[in-house]
Amino acid sequence: MRGSVEVFYRMPWFAIWIVLSVSATADDFPSEGFRVKVSQPRFAVSWLDDRSIYQAGDAATVRIKLLDNSFNGNLSTVKLYFSVSVCWQKGNSSYISAVFLYVGEDSSFYNISFTPIRVGEFSLIVVEDFSGVSDSSLHFRVIAGHIYPSACLPSWNNVAEEVVAGMKAFLLVFAKDAFGNNISSMEVPSKDYFILSATYQNGSLAENFNLLSCTWNELGYFGIEFIPTIAGSLLLHICGDNQTLNGSPLPFLVKPGILNISNSIARWKYEINSLQIFSKLEIFIYQKDQFGNSVPGFYPFDARVVQKETGLSVPVADLSFEVVAYGVQLLSFAVSEPGEFALTIFKTKLNESISNAPYPFSVFVGYCHGLNSFANGSGLIKSVAGRVSYFTVFLKDAYWNPSPVEAEKLYVQIFSRNGSFVVGPIIFPLRSINGTSHGPFTGFRESMGNTEFAVGMASKKLRTFIGRSTIQASEFRVTYIPEKSGDYEILLFCGNIPLNNGSSYFMKASSGIVDISKSRVVNFQSKVKKLEQLEVFVQLVDSYWNFVSSLEAYLNLHFQEKNNSHFMRTDFLENKDGLYVGYYTPRDLGNYNICISFAEKFLDPCPIEFHVYESKYFPEAKNDSISVWEEESVIFDVLSNDYALEGQLSVVEFSKPHHGSLLQYGRMFRYTPFKGYFGNDSFTYTISDVNNNVDLGTAFISVLCKPPQFSSLPLHLNVTEDVMSPQFGGFPGFEIMYSDSEENISLAINAKFGSVYLAPTHIDISEPMGGMLSFGRGGRKGKDLVLTGRIGIINDALQLIQYLSNENFYGEDIISLYATNINGVQDSHVPVMVKPINDPPIIRVPKLIILGNDASDGFQIFDKQRDAFEFSVVDTDIFHYPGNRSHLKVMFSIELNDGLLSTTLPVHLIKTIELKTKSSNQWQPLQTYVTIANHFIMKGKGVRFKGTIADSNNAMQRLFYQGAGLDAMLTITINDLGNYGCSSSCTDMVSFPLSAEATVKLIKRRPLSSTMAFLLGSAIFCEIAMLFLLGGSLLFFICKCMNALQKERKISSSITKAICREESYDSENEKFSASTSLSFARMHFRERSRQGIRSDESQESELPLSYQAIGDYVQYNPSCIEMQRLRQHGND
Repeated sequence: MRGSVEVFYRMPWFAIWIVLSVSATADDFPSEGFRVKVSQPRFAVSWLDDRSIYQAGDAATVRIKLLDNSFNGNLSTVKLYFSVSVCWQKGNSSYISAVFLYVGEDSSFYNISFTPIRVGEFSLIVVEDFSGVSDSSLHFRVIAGHIYPSACLPSWNNVAEEVVAGMKAFLLVFAKDAFGNNISSMEVPSKDYFILSATYQNGSLAENFNLLSCTWNELGYFGIEFIPTIAGSLLLHICGDNQTLNGSPLPFLVKPGILNISNSIARWKYEINSLQIFSKLEIFIYQKDQFGNSVPGFYPFDARVVQKETGLSVPVADLSFEVVAYGVQLLSFAVSEPGEFALTIFKTKLNESISNAPYPFSVFVGYCHGLNSFANGSGLIKSVAGRVSYFTVFLKDAYWNPSPVEAEKLYVQIFSRNGSFVVGPIIFPLRSINGTSHGPFTGFRESMGNTEFAVGMASKKLRTFIGRSTIQASEFRVTYIPEKSGDYEILLFCGNIPLNNGSSYFMKASSGIVDISKSRVVNFQSKVKKLEQLEVFVQLVDSYWNFVSSLEAYLNLHFQEKNNSHFMRTDFLENKDGLYVGYYTPRDLGNYNICISFAEKFLDPCPIEFHVYESKYFPEAKNDSISVWEEESVIFDVLSNDYALEGQLSVVEFSKPHHGSLLQYGRMFRYTPFKGYFGNDSFTYTISDVNNNVDLGTAFISVLCKPPQFSSLPLHLNVTEDVMSPQFGGFPGFEIMYSDSEENISLAINAKFGSVYLAPTHIDISEPMGGMLSFGRGGRKGKDLVLTGRIGIINDALQLIQYLSNENFYGEDIISLYATNINGVQDSHVPVMVKPINDPPIIRVPKLIILGNDASDGFQIFDKQRDAFEFSVVDTDIFHYPGNRSHLKVMFSIELNDGLLSTTLPVHLIKTIELKTKSSNQWQPLQTYVTIANHFIMKGKGVRFKGTIADSNNAMQRLFYQGAGLDAMLTITINDLGNYGCSSSCTDMVSFPLSAEATVKLIKRRPLSSTMAFLLGSAIFCEIAMLFLLGGSLLFFICKCMNALQKERKISSSITKAICREESYDSENEKFSASTSLSFARMHFRERSRQGIRSDESQESELPLSYQAIGDYVQYNPSCIEMQRLRQHGND
């Protein structure tokens, strides 16, 4: 028996077909048989083993029994396609997973297995997809699985998330299984199942809690009770079965309890209780509760000072208390008397003193000045671990004079900057009070035999003194031997007086020489691949285990082989913290030994044995890429793409993903993302083969965000034809649900027989955080309303949706919505009922009709082959009429003012026809008629009948005119009788009747054509233009002639005046001759100029015409004389 399986998966937004096809053998299938459809198959469904209650994660199987008589006993020739649906979601969904369809041992049985993952009671629908036959008789119940700690959600019992130290705290755990189902009750886990611990914000451990009780409450939460004792802003870590709970750690605040006097402590400032006289005693009081937490605030304390020798109290005049830090007070007063004293801090009302009271202190006579005293030496700056370093301290008073003190009054504090290491100093006085001096290197020798500097060593509080600690000196040699490398601080005090103005000296201690016995090879592999670059790590340390750096040049890699060509190697490189890495590549198979040397000395272990194998000897874990929809589950095999030489692999270890649950079923894993999560997740796994070789792989999981889901839609919408609905605002009830509130999604809305709009609004539909709505038109026809933005703004825009039907459309329409994200599309549809309104009928005729040639029955008014215009009536209500269009009746009439009309009508209109005869203006019913082929001819002045639009148009198409006049007026009238959108029996769909009327002029002669009219008008326009042109030309020449005459008159008048002047000067002109010298003319001209009788402008004109003036000279002008002669000749 062989078969192929295809199953139908349906997500809420799209479907994937996985179809089962069964056959006895492959040869039994014809090529066409793959698409054979079963008309009405019959089958019975049942649960395997009659089991209908499952735990989330169990395997459920549905058996489908095919009935033989459905296919006449021949099952091998058919193909069936079965699918299952839960809550109307087909295939894999958030309710079931791993849907798989397969054939049973008997070919008459189909099996569908799946894994229920959602708790509840459900109905299972089995559908044969080709025929659509379904069975919904199966029901099943799913209960929660075992608790899965990583999916559990912890929360606080109160909103404040605050608790007082020592008081009970209550934590609630919302228990869930691996699929996110709530677990409301189960066997109570032991107190050791959950582990609670608190850390500070920097990650350091604060406290591990002991659980007081673990019980279920009435709300189905698992309650945990514990008592925190460490105060501060903490993080609570919750683990169950070695798994961290989802949402852990939880922040919470532990407040300190009330002040406990006996638990409070005091500490000397600088940790020094030896005070220089006339200085200020300063001691810190740390206010504590019963658990040692700092208690903030100012609490009044009392203090008492007692002299040890006398046991008497010493009065303190300037006692002061001051809050200097959180939960810390500073007690201070001036000391003015040397001696040994004891300080007690207490609370009088409670008769309690702080812990460790009394606090002894001593006052010595000294005059050290903190600014003038100083230190010098290389030991203040640097040192080497394991080697002696030193520096010298010089004590000075306020006047720069040496200020000797006892050696034990000099305090030297040397500590690492991170506070983890403290170095004890060795103090040696160099200059005693009597002036005895000891050189820096002869102190021990010269002190031999000197009673003042007795050879010996004394130790006090990490300080070591050479000689007696009571020897007074003003110069001291301080030596020390650091053991750990790093950065240090050095503080110096003369009693409680800080030197160097209280500032630290910063010293750096470097590592010592390499200790071969402690340095070693720390990381190497015993099994390696051929031709693969391998690493070997070496750590160099000194005798104090300090890492030694920058010595990679002294490291060498040695192969204990005569032929070193089997390997490729490189120099060592420093990594960090004294760790060095070297690389080598084996070229041949076999067993080899290597050693690492430093400065020609071998490091342990030596030799290092390793084996070289072919690369195929080792398993290879290839990374996996898995995708799953949010709130669903996926099962996969991480070993399917991994390699092993003998093919046998197993998963020996795997990590937990951060954002989902992971269950292992052998080599199979099931991953379920936590509810509400989408994005990327991953986990690592280790594989092993039969030779115990391992490799590490990573599974990368993409949790895909489902396309936007329609969480709310109207069941149906009621609108009105040709009216924007609703008139104000938008339709209520539209809402989309989407997980990612920050991602832009797209929503396309369209209507089949209408358009969708956004209602105008003055509200700024934008999110406060910058999300904006963009909208426009799109789709294949550009009709879709496309909205783009974040989910919040899209939902706001959905409240403004309006609908407008196409012109004259009414009936059933549908609004389709397509919500899209980067992963897919989700569609939904809302039915719309468009209520009709009564539209008036329309008459489509021209204003003028030129009749054709006369026929035996008259002139045909409209001829399809001759006329290009429309000649018909239309009622737009008929386009979307739901019933028989013959039920939509109209009253149609045609009437002439002169002449007769004739038309051919069908016999079913006989009862409604009315006629106007030539001799009467009244409508009269039809009296006689003759039918031919179920039609009859009507002739009269007017015809009226009740019929359909088709009847009216047929009558118009067969309309003829008979008349003696040259023209006539044809009146066409149509009335819809108030019917629209329904049959005549629907009284609620009848309104006030609407009518239309049109008048057409009928003429027998052809009027002037448009072309001739255009040419005639053009000719008239050209003639008028020519007239204007000629008139303009005439006016131009008239003006030109008048201008010429005016100029001629001016010339004649000038000549006349000149002649008169010439005659008056004849006597004078006779005295001149052609040979008259130019000098005489000039003299005559100057003499006349001096007389000043005429202006300069007129002097030239006063000369005789036979002369002309040029500057100050006069010249003879024969042309003027010639002109006078001509004039005289003309006058004669």
